[in-house]
Amino acid sequence: MTFQCPRPPTTRPRPRGLRRGRATITRQSASAFGHSTTPFVGRIRELAILVEALDSVVAGAGRMVLIAGEPGVGKTRLADLLAERARRRGLRAVRGRGLDDEGSPPYWPLREILKSWHDGAEQLLVAPSSSSAERYALFESVTDYLSRAATPTGLVIVLDDVQWLDPGSQAYLTYLARDIARMPILVVATYRDTEVVGNEPLRRTLSTLADEPGVTGLRLGGLTESEVDTLLTELLGAGGAAADVCRRTRGNPFFVTELARVLSDDVNAALPERIRDAVRSRLDRLTPPCRDIVTAAATVGSGAGTGALAALSGHPMPTVLAALDEAAAAAILSSTGEFEHDLVRETARVETPTARRLELHRRMAEYLAHRVDAADRVAEIAFHLLAALPVGDPAAAATWAERAAERALTQLAWEEAARLYGRAAEVSADAGFGELDRSRMLIGKAKAQARGNDIDGARESVLAAAELARAVHDGAGIAEAALALEGITDNWIQPRKPLYEEAFELLPDGDSPLRARLLAHWAIQLAYRAPEEAEARSALALAMAERTGDRTALREALRARQITRGGPDGVTERLTLGDRMIALGREDDDDYVVFWGHLWRFDALVQSGRIDHADAELIAVGRCAERLRSPLARWHLTRSSAALALGRGRFEQARELGERALALARSASHIGAVSPSLGFVSLADVPTGRGRDRADEYCAGAAAAFPPLRAFGAAMVLGIGRRAEAERLYRTLLPFDSLPVFVRLAVLADTAELAREFDDREMAAEIYRRLEPHAELFACNGAGITAVRGSVHLPLGRAAATQGRFDTAIRHLRAAIEVNRSAGLPPAALEAEFELARVLARRGRAGDREQAQALAAATAAAAAALGMVPLHERCQELAESLADHAPGPLTPREREIAELVSRGLTNRQIAAALHIAERTAENHVQHILVKLGFTGRAQIAAWFVVDRRE
Repeated sequence: MTFQCPRPPTTRPRPRGLRRGRATITRQSASAFGHSTTPFVGRIRELAILVEALDSVVAGAGRMVLIAGEPGVGKTRLADLLAERARRRGLRAVRGRGLDDEGSPPYWPLREILKSWHDGAEQLLVAPSSSSAERYALFESVTDYLSRAATPTGLVIVLDDVQWLDPGSQAYLTYLARDIARMPILVVATYRDTEVVGNEPLRRTLSTLADEPGVTGLRLGGLTESEVDTLLTELLGAGGAAADVCRRTRGNPFFVTELARVLSDDVNAALPERIRDAVRSRLDRLTPPCRDIVTAAATVGSGAGTGALAALSGHPMPTVLAALDEAAAAAILSSTGEFEHDLVRETARVETPTARRLELHRRMAEYLAHRVDAADRVAEIAFHLLAALPVGDPAAAATWAERAAERALTQLAWEEAARLYGRAAEVSADAGFGELDRSRMLIGKAKAQARGNDIDGARESVLAAAELARAVHDGAGIAEAALALEGITDNWIQPRKPLYEEAFELLPDGDSPLRARLLAHWAIQLAYRAPEEAEARSALALAMAERTGDRTALREALRARQITRGGPDGVTERLTLGDRMIALGREDDDDYVVFWGHLWRFDALVQSGRIDHADAELIAVGRCAERLRSPLARWHLTRSSAALALGRGRFEQARELGERALALARSASHIGAVSPSLGFVSLADVPTGRGRDRADEYCAGAAAAFPPLRAFGAAMVLGIGRRAEAERLYRTLLPFDSLPVFVRLAVLADTAELAREFDDREMAAEIYRRLEPHAELFACNGAGITAVRGSVHLPLGRAAATQGRFDTAIRHLRAAIEVNRSAGLPPAALEAEFELARVLARRGRAGDREQAQALAAATAAAAAALGMVPLHERCQELAESLADHAPGPLTPREREIAELVSRGLTNRQIAAALHIAERTAENHVQHILVKLGFTGRAQIAAWFVVDRRE
């Protein structure tokens, strides 16, 4: 609905002695005490802030203002006043409201807002599926519609009672807040701050909103005593009781109004201590039929309608209409049957005896179930049947609750669906439902919880569902439970019970789509802890899916195969798997399936070193992501683009894309995306030597929780100069064979750099052996690329140099330079040049030193031009060392440091002992290695012992 222009304020004589300068607004009405007609007093500062926000919207920059306060403090009145001002300035104003009725449909406030346009816009909320992509596509569609509707004059949305918003509407509010600045929209949202404590979803929503730059918070307190005096004067024509009223009400305008009613009846009346007593006294003065109608409306919802009120109360329609007129005259209900204030409804509801309240809910459910539109009101019917228990029918309550949950799932209201499935499962136990029925309900709950990102809750529901199926030895039931969380592969956070194996053994032998799907998801879970077994099971799953011809099983088997073949020996197969996935998606007209196929091909093409082809594939990924409008698809597109930008040395672009990917991951609360995104934004700053704060967050979080990431974390902190921390992480690395295959190549590349730094020849030999068969590939993950480290020849060169195999190292490093340059990856090429200069200086053949010096100087200049400050400094130091120090005896300072090295001291300990910087100590050690032609600290220690003896 739109706000209409208000009537001019009623003028009345101002009592003598009344102060001027306050905002005092009254609206003419037949009643002096209705919620909409209570005089507006005070709020000068708050109104000014709102008007400033309105000015910003008129200028084209959207805002959101959150108004908090206790019930009755005037939040809605303040929002209404601003909406009236906006309407006078030519803006459109619409309203939505959270309802304190569990039976209200999902997204009810959004439906109210969209209905204001009378063009069927509310149909945007009829979702075609229940996927995560569709939920965000829904949010984007609604936002686009509102943005268009706001152009060109602007739009004001008043959203009342945020504390009663359903979870889906809360999620949309946070989504809208992130984009509000780019639209000429002002959202004024009110909520009771008295209901934040103990309401974790509301607290999280408010916390998220508070972090958005376009959101402003206001809190309304009570009126001052002088303002209470003004309000009483407006209501009664005279003041005089302000001090007593202010003490009892703490300045709450609604409470002041209720006490004013008492004084209006009897100026000498004793004022009640509790406001509820004042409201109750008004209810007690109603006639019995009117009291019945008010009680029914308070119990089942004031929007029930006259037909429902007649059915609930048992009174004929003329009596109902007369009762509504009486309630309206008493300012309890409006002419449309809505309560004038929530506190009046709450008081009436509390005063209703329990037996009467349960019976009213039962009657309301029966009334709704016999309506022609019952199929569209399943949520309301379920709510009333559940609210009628234990008096009502538990079987009917469970049945309708499950139907309502299914409806909520199709409307993308996952949190509501999870709650309803859970209630259905609870009630079904009392209704005599069997184990498999209850298991089915819990599986539905788990799916809804997973889509709502309540992964821990979903796992609990899965295990409970499996336990019920296990009690009756039903393999299919256990299988459905095991597959409920398909697509959730963050199992390393909290591995769940291996249901796949248990269900597989209980199913009949032979091929079936269900067995194929079980094998596929079993393989995916095993990929994180038993890679070889996972690959074998993925092959069985794919073969069985192909034999059954079931397309769902085939998609899932292809996915399992792609993950389990994510190692360097699976590059060619993953390209084929991507082609098959694309073909399958095109045949089924499923953009999501096509998207995954292109993404798999992108990963495989990058790992095979075909960067130009990967670029073309990324364009196809982007087209699919645009059609899907899914945050997950956008995250994959963004993190892939960021990886290539970093590999090409476009550091600012990489940083921007990395931050965008991290924001997408966090907005979706997807830990499987947050960890690599956080790692990337930490890594993106290493080449330029900026911003090291996030390294701590990453190493303490993701790298600590997921051991395969430790090598990445160690290499990262080494890159920012924290050698001791890097060594500590290095000593905790897992055996390579225990790692998921899709991270092994990247981990081997990182570990090669660490082994060289810590002079670990044994580790270097193992790395070389594992990497040599894949020399022509590029070092990156085989699934989910977040960084492109360049040609495998670079870590091979490092590993060979650590072993003292200088000729082999030089061959690999020259190849790395050529391949990385050809692929358009200058940072990797420059890293290889620096390594080559170091190895040439250490090999010490004729001409090596001069060649190393020239190469180091040239690389230093190129690194500076690219903005790679740390590499520039290392190259420059190497070049200067080679220029300033001819081979031969060490300087006194160098001998001193060599002695400390021989004692086993670290660079940090040497720096402390000599009162120099740790970086200076590191440079001295590097110069000693170059001058003596050594590769590691152990050689320095051995040389010093021999030299001292001589």
